[in-house]
Amino acid sequence: MSDSLAEKLRVAWVADIVDEVSGVITDTEEMYELAQSRGFFWQPVTAYKKPIAPFHIFDPILPIPIGSFYKGTTFYVPDFLRVVQFFRKNRVNVLVSNTPGSMGMLAMAAAKYLSIPWVDIYHTDIDYYMNDLSNRIIKPFVKNPALFFLKQYQKQADLIFVRTREFYDLMLKKGHKENKLRYYPAGVNARHWNPVNSDKTIFAGHGIDPEMTIVIFVGRITKVKDIEYLLRYFTEEKPQKAVCAVIGGGPEKELYEKKYAGDNVKFLGVQRGAVLQKLYASADLYVLPSASETLGKTVLEAMASGTGVVVSDKGGPKDYVTHGENGMVFKAHDYDSFKAAMNSLLVDRNALQKLGENARASIGDHTDEKLFESFTGHIAELV
Repeated sequence: MSDSLAEKLRVAWVADIVDEVSGVITDTEEMYELAQSRGFFWQPVTAYKKPIAPFHIFDPILPIPIGSFYKGTTFYVPDFLRVVQFFRKNRVNVLVSNTPGSMGMLAMAAAKYLSIPWVDIYHTDIDYYMNDLSNRIIKPFVKNPALFFLKQYQKQADLIFVRTREFYDLMLKKGHKENKLRYYPAGVNARHWNPVNSDKTIFAGHGIDPEMTIVIFVGRITKVKDIEYLLRYFTEEKPQKAVCAVIGGGPEKELYEKKYAGDNVKFLGVQRGAVLQKLYASADLYVLPSASETLGKTVLEAMASGTGVVVSDKGGPKDYVTHGENGMVFKAHDYDSFKAAMNSLLVDRNALQKLGENARASIGDHTDEKLFESFTGHIAELV
């Protein structure tokens, strides 16, 4: 990365925080650390109820609950003029919005006000979430206007970064111009998430026998992650000498824990840092049943940690999983397909080990360094 590029770009990375353990935050942290190590001015900003590193936090003046399609979450709106003043003071010359919520809209408006480029990153499968609205009465009145708004919002961007090939094609079908689209694949810190962190005894502290075959889920515990497939499998099939460890939190955690917790299903709560690194690297298999993951950052974290994965054939994670080599891909929304994939893997622990070794070896094209170099190269075209 040339010094001239670092001198040229002054980036404000704008994001909404709706959950303190999410791919958006992980992505922000990794890009910020890489920018800092290369001498860039690269400041994440948001509005939130408390400090979260590495974000500059603006006090919210208005909370907007959005639980109608993502339970227990809230967007926060800051004072627009304070945010603009911050951008001016720090001579920001590119705004990047990492979410399409209230902060994303603020980034769009601030870019117009300051006459600087605005870049949008399309993370979220809005179509899926709108279809998943639990209130069937309001859905017809919300879905089409929301999707229309999203398209008009994105059309204002100077560049749109799309996380998967599937979404790239979808954006073209929606009428977006190809010269504004850029492919922004997943990236993972392979130094941070690493098989050297393996320590099976980490599970003993959570009441799990380290000698068992341990299957983990990491992320927000919610219906839209289709986590019930995994919980149902362990509850109904009761695979021999295997246990499921659910890592994460969320408003539906207590509901699922009350229904499924038992000898072979353990809820470990939110884990971070070195502990989470050990849990990833010490597991035998990672499972993300979701059909709505635009990115699926946790899948790459597991793979980098030397753990094989199971994902659905919908969304982003399938882009970096080769069925039968570094993971398994099942048919989305098909429990029988999911069960068959799990059954085939849990009968052979040696095969799981080989799957994990292949997973680690396959992440070469998905490192955070390559992602950062590609991303900054593209946005530098705008300055």
